Amino acid sequence: MKVLVTGATGFIGRYLVEDLIKNNYEVRVLTRQTSFKNKNIDIFLGDITKKETITDAFQDIQAVFHNAAYAMDWGSKSEMYKVNVEGTHNIADICKEKKIPKLIFTSSAGVYGFPNSNEDIDEDYEKKPFNYYHKSKLESEYVLQKYTDLNVSIIRPCLVLGAGGNAVKILLKRIEQNKMRFIGNGNTNISLVHPVDVVQCLRLALEKDKENDVFNALSVICTIKELLNEITNQMGIEPIKKHVPYILTYLNAFFAESILKNEPSLTRFRVKSFGTNRIISNKKAIKKLGFKPEYNLYEIVNDMVSWYKKSE
Repeated sequence: MKVLVTGATGFIGRYLVEDLIKNNYEVRVLTRQTSFKNKNIDIFLGDITKKETITDAFQDIQAVFHNAAYAMDWGSKSEMYKVNVEGTHNIADICKEKKIPKLIFTSSAGVYGFPNSNEDIDEDYEKKPFNYYHKSKLESEYVLQKYTDLNVSIIRPCLVLGAGGNAVKILLKRIEQNKMRFIGNGNTNISLVHPVDVVQCLRLALEKDKENDVFNALSVICTIKELLNEITNQMGIEPIKKHVPYILTYLNAFFAESILKNEPSLTRFRVKSFGTNRIISNKKAIKKLGFKPEYNLYEIVNDMVSWYKKSE
């Protein structure tokens, strides 16, 4: 089967292309990156916000993985909506015009917001996206659900951690420089997924979902303390001991976002991610797709730390 991947140069996209090739798919990539090279795949240059530049990439394609996005937890609403919502509209339009029957969309568990509850969050849970990025992802889902003649699968990864990615590098550098603190008591639950498990879910949605369904992607649930202690242990440095109050940290992030013109090192999204309970359920993906997470906490951290040490 010949498939098209948008966002192939991103954190999840790189894993997705590798997984598809390994599973004998013929892969074509749509990218804006002129420097992107891979002898195993077709490469088309184009911008998803400019429909006329991408239409040719869909020729002879049987399924599309729409993974491209403007992914920031702080930034301009207009730019995020232009890329994430209007870009998704363009992708779906071309799929319809070219009679491509299947589209798999990478959304985000951020559409649920941060309920700060130990209740399982399944795919039908109330949607309360917190920032412009997650609001744009939910709006993109609504756009796709209007295309009733397309078979659309939606995957919602929780916090993605693994080798690669700027957010991973920032996190590990802060820990290494002894700048990381527990927000509150450190016993809040966090939901994590490795990119390998995300792309397994994406591929299984192509192979098994015929019902236009939605699935959460999750590898493991742990506490913030368990995550950070595992990181410091594998990095061979002193464990984090200092704690800061949640409300004080949140206010600092609020003022940083309000004052700084460039992206602040601390955002309200990051405070909520590390300071509130969120338990994402992957039961539906396990039951309907046969999803089997490959990564546990130790393996996720080992992958992150090994990559970080090599990249320094």
